[in-house]
Amino acid sequence: MKRDLTQLNRVEQYLKDKGIPYERFDNEDIPLSPTITYALKEMERHQICVPGYSAQSREWDVICQRGSYGAEEGLLEIYGSIVDPNAGDSVEGWLTADDVIARIEGRRG
Repeated sequence: MKRDLTQLNRVEQYLKDKGIPYERFDNEDIPLSPTITYALKEMERHQICVPGYSAQSREWDVICQRGSYGAEEGLLEIYGSIVDPNAGDSVEGWLTADDVIARIEGRRG
């Protein structure tokens, strides 16, 4: 089944338009290796990461992959500094691109 990436693509276009640095990783970009197993490829990973302040960190990310909250409906899951601190968890799911963009705008405000 081909995953609906409409919402993820809209977030990516927003980041491009605003000049916000990011990296995008899609399942087909992941080479199989001893550390990247077939099981990881099976997750059908699609992810956008916004880098943090150090080389090995990320400020936040948004995913749409097998097992993420809302992925089966083409919706997004977020992690990091744009998660609502009142959410009670380190991730939030079932978000549209508009939801994610509103979070970004709130942080850039």
